[in-house]
Amino acid sequence: MEDKIIELIKKENGKITFKNLLNKYSIGRNELENLLLKLKLDGKILQVGNKYQIFPDNLCIGSITVSSTGKKYIFYNNDKILVASNFLNDLIINDVVTFKINDNNEAEIITIVDRPLGKMTCEVKEIDGKKIAIPFHNDIKFKLSNDILSNLYDGDIIVIELKPDNLDNIPEAKYIGKIGRRDDPLIDDTAIALNFGFDNIYDEDYLKEVADFPTFVTDKDIVNRVDYRCQSSCTIDGINTKDMDDGVYAEVLDNSIIRLYVHIADVSYYVKPGSKIFERACEKTTSLYLNNSVFHMLHHIISNGICSLNPNCDRLTKTVIMDIDSNGNIINYDIVDSVINSKKKMTYEDVDEIIMHNKMVPGYENFEKELYILYDAAVRLEKRYVLENGKINFANTEMAITYNEDGTIKSVANRENSVARKIIENLMIAANESVANWFISMDMFSVFRVHEFPDLYKVNAVIDKLNKSGFHIKPITDIENPKSLQKILQILSNYEEYPIISQMLVMTMQRAYYSVENLGHYALGLPAYLHFTSPIRRLADLLVHTLINIIMKEPDKLTNEYLKELEETLRKLCIIASKMERQADMAEGIAERRQILKALSKNKEEIYEASVVEIGNKIKLRLEGIDTYIDSHTLNNILGYESKRKRYYDKETGNHLRIGTKLYVKIANVDPINDNFNVRVLGMVNQKCKTKTLIK
Repeated sequence: MEDKIIELIKKENGKITFKNLLNKYSIGRNELENLLLKLKLDGKILQVGNKYQIFPDNLCIGSITVSSTGKKYIFYNNDKILVASNFLNDLIINDVVTFKINDNNEAEIITIVDRPLGKMTCEVKEIDGKKIAIPFHNDIKFKLSNDILSNLYDGDIIVIELKPDNLDNIPEAKYIGKIGRRDDPLIDDTAIALNFGFDNIYDEDYLKEVADFPTFVTDKDIVNRVDYRCQSSCTIDGINTKDMDDGVYAEVLDNSIIRLYVHIADVSYYVKPGSKIFERACEKTTSLYLNNSVFHMLHHIISNGICSLNPNCDRLTKTVIMDIDSNGNIINYDIVDSVINSKKKMTYEDVDEIIMHNKMVPGYENFEKELYILYDAAVRLEKRYVLENGKINFANTEMAITYNEDGTIKSVANRENSVARKIIENLMIAANESVANWFISMDMFSVFRVHEFPDLYKVNAVIDKLNKSGFHIKPITDIENPKSLQKILQILSNYEEYPIISQMLVMTMQRAYYSVENLGHYALGLPAYLHFTSPIRRLADLLVHTLINIIMKEPDKLTNEYLKELEETLRKLCIIASKMERQADMAEGIAERRQILKALSKNKEEIYEASVVEIGNKIKLRLEGIDTYIDSHTLNNILGYESKRKRYYDKETGNHLRIGTKLYVKIANVDPINDNFNVRVLGMVNQKCKTKTLIK
């Protein structure tokens, strides 16, 4: 039917309407609408007004993404193209659009093809006696019936749905319902998640499939699986983690080789292509973790139940077995279907106490030997990754946020370096690397994790900015070798300003993405890499598991025609997964910022240390992981300015202000509506002795 419709549209190019097509073929209205939408999304036809034509060669099709600063881009071929400023209104994240690229390399929008994320939240506000709905995406225009608004109150959080319309029209919003009030606990998380395409809403058919899920492993399930239930395997996760998808065990062989077992939940045994559960996973592609809330890719009954490697429970797994020599080389590996019974749910905090502080934690006595073997394996791997491959270890700038029982923020601090987290990180990298190499050895496409090398100009621009701020760093010439950047970071790691400098260099990196083609992973220095170890919360890993099943168990399927269709399906899913990962990152950033702002608003008398991130007419400061700006002229009582050398200095100590310098500040005000805050600078922190007389 597709070919017939395309041929007719080609023949009547630009003249045929939906009604004409409906009259021409014996096909239902809904079926025709879905078929035409598919052809539009595939870039085969274009709808202009109510007429259809063959997709012009000079146009492109892509989807809208939004940066953390609010700029709108087209996500196209794993690249971002800035949307021209006169086409910004009425576009929301995830809109599929047709566009052309102008002489400024900007996207000019032609039509909105589809709006997969039509639902958004609004806050009802009453201004001068008139009620209006303020959308989360604040530059979206729409109409909402006064009859609906009259029954709502100031502070209500509602959901509306907007269908794509002619770009010249202001669409009528469909009212979906009220989800809460402005001051409700966790309402921020729910609203943010929904606006970026995540929720815990499931339809009836989905819930029926969930209800049929088993709650325990049967003898039938473990047929043809390697039995590792006698191993003292364990999981190591955060204290509140409930969806545990990786377990580990290691032993030392006679020749000092460490045999490492990485057991990963075999989600693909339960979640099959064609099911509603798999279909929804392909839509969400990742679980979203916002503060104290989780928006699951798989229903929590699955992710926290039969697929979670809970202690003292039989669980189905896929195991990567690796033999690691003293230099961290993986000299042998294998992938098998297995069954395990984890003997201990360990936490990062407890493992750090044992390994970092040499303190035995009650309940761990029988696992100490195995823990140190795992630690040895991780150290060996890290040695190879850093020295041989050129793995880049950026500074840890992650914030650790703790919460009260009611969901309000309790404390914010930089997450301390953790040996336990490093152990799991390196063991999972090893498993992912081995599985990627397995696909390469099979001469087979997969869902690879690709990280391309950064733009040399951008990296050296940051280095130039740092040098102007008082550092002395040689520009990079060979950016394709990660060891060049690794060397700079190793030198700078001795500076107190290192976390800020490291973050600036992180921002020059290309963003990693998913692809059916293997292009290597720059930051890890690995020629092949993928994600295998988190199938409960990431679609990419579930797809890799599913591919392994097909190759190992259904080789007769692998005809040229089947492989071609499979590769094309995976290619589309890679694009969706990469896009949803970006949206999850943005949602997490907004949610974290809002929580930190709430904490700052309650501690206005506290004195903080803020780091200088940028220096100009306005100085950008970073406090508790979020940024604000101050006008440099407001610091005249604290800072002097050398016009010849174009730099600021502390009038009391003579120390120069440079990127990474720390200033004492107090919170001046917090603006929760615009997610901003301002600070009052009290003085410069003396980097050597960390003291200074504060300006009162």
